[in-house]
Amino acid sequence: MPVSTELLERLDILGSIPDSVLTIDGGRRVLTLNAPACALTGEEESQAIGHGCDSVLRAEICGTARCPFDRAFRGGETVITFNVRTRDGTPICINTSPLRNAAGETVGVVETIREVSHINRLLDELRQQRNKVQSVLDSIAEGVLTVDPEGRITSLNRSAQRILGCAAEVVGQPAMSALPREIAGPGSPLHETLTAGRPVRSRELVLADVGGRSIPLNVYAGPFQSDAGAALGAVCTLRDLREIEHLADERRQRAPLLGIIGKHPRMREVFDLVEMIKDGDSTVLIQGESGTGKGLLAQALHRAGPRARAPFVKVSCAALPETLLESELFGHERGAFTGAIRDRKGRFELADKGTVFLDEVGDLTPGVQVKLLRVLQEQEFERVGGSQTIHVDVRVIAATHRDLSRLMAEGRFREDLYYRLNVIPIRLPPLRERRSDIPLLVEHLLERFAARGKGKATSVSPRAMAILMEHGWPGNVRELENALEHAMVCSRGSVIEPEALPRAILASSPSDAGSAPVAGRAPRPATPAQEREQLLRALESCRWSRGRAAAQLGIDRTTLWRKMQRLEIRPRRR
Repeated sequence: MPVSTELLERLDILGSIPDSVLTIDGGRRVLTLNAPACALTGEEESQAIGHGCDSVLRAEICGTARCPFDRAFRGGETVITFNVRTRDGTPICINTSPLRNAAGETVGVVETIREVSHINRLLDELRQQRNKVQSVLDSIAEGVLTVDPEGRITSLNRSAQRILGCAAEVVGQPAMSALPREIAGPGSPLHETLTAGRPVRSRELVLADVGGRSIPLNVYAGPFQSDAGAALGAVCTLRDLREIEHLADERRQRAPLLGIIGKHPRMREVFDLVEMIKDGDSTVLIQGESGTGKGLLAQALHRAGPRARAPFVKVSCAALPETLLESELFGHERGAFTGAIRDRKGRFELADKGTVFLDEVGDLTPGVQVKLLRVLQEQEFERVGGSQTIHVDVRVIAATHRDLSRLMAEGRFREDLYYRLNVIPIRLPPLRERRSDIPLLVEHLLERFAARGKGKATSVSPRAMAILMEHGWPGNVRELENALEHAMVCSRGSVIEPEALPRAILASSPSDAGSAPVAGRAPRPATPAQEREQLLRALESCRWSRGRAAAQLGIDRTTLWRKMQRLEIRPRRR
């Protein structure tokens, strides 16, 4: 049907449209094209009119099944065709609609063409941004998923897929049907956030995986909003507690020597040495001040070696007089002395195939030293009052806080015994020489006390930590342990403040202990005069009760007694 002159005149309005517009008659011949269309096709209007539309536009869809002409002309529908490129590769979008005359008859089509290069660039940028965000989310160990206000899943990262046992195809599905009911069902954190609009924090749940194994989770759900505050749905994070338990197990395995805490270079040297000697049978001599952990190190050395399943027998050489100590070490026969009503095995016999730990070996009397030397040399001895020689297979670990070299010089310790004991010497540094380990020890001890239900405190304030870092710690780790237990019991909140620390600790701190120590400056150890003054203050405040004073100082009663003797503090009557 011919196009009327009136219609062509009305089509002149197309010249004011910024998009490219072509009108095409029923024979697929170009009727008009505006200036933007001329620029897009590279054809002048006078040369294009009357020619076939495919020879003018020359787009990649011309002459193919994707050409929208028939659908618009014969079907009378408007067709939008995306992802089309011109002959020079320019991306365009074509909107094809029926062209009708005044009588409503379809006489052709009108095509509105828009270049979409900038839209494609924007879409590419959005895809890149989305990919970056998704890559970040996929790298997170925690599961993260989002839902829209209607509860449909809009995204979830790989960790969420792994934890929930689902695939990315659940995006777009209702969370209530696609996810476990513990996560998205009635009463779940996600459902509560969507319905009430409030966050749900740290709710612990247990799911079952496809194999029926339990998956402990810590779940957080919170509202998801735009910058303008419009509700966009909710975000839910899932923390797999199995990972945390695995990390805790790894940490416990990595913690050297079964719980001995320390990262200071001198402690690392001790750990490395123990690693080298743990599988041998050589005698070990552990030296260090009281409270440095000599007994703990001895047990760790035993448990790390091949004798771990055999007995570990401890003997406190300073706790018993010579007559009883000899019987304790080697045993006795019935009737050997008054009160020996039956045969009794000694500690060496009880430790056969295992380890004997001689604590405070520097306090042995000369008579016991001689007999101990024979055991170390020959691995044999006789019980007190007996004549039968007993052979044993034991590893000996000795420990002392005394200076055995000085005791040898004074004739109070046998030189041959010293060299038998000192095959592999280990010296534990006092706490004041590894102050960088104090925060680590504090964290470990607070966790241990909390597990035992000794208080609610879980951390130490900066002011209190500064005091702990400045203190001389004459009782070393044992004193720190007692001081923290005291502070945990006395603390009213979850953070230990200076007021909760023992008075002896506060009394020994400098006036500026409330501020953090100066970086790079090691706090000065307590001098003998300062230590003596500290002990006197504690004793006087406790009316010279050594038991209460030792508790206040965070040390053992016997340690306090030795310090009093060393510092020449004479007991007074209460």
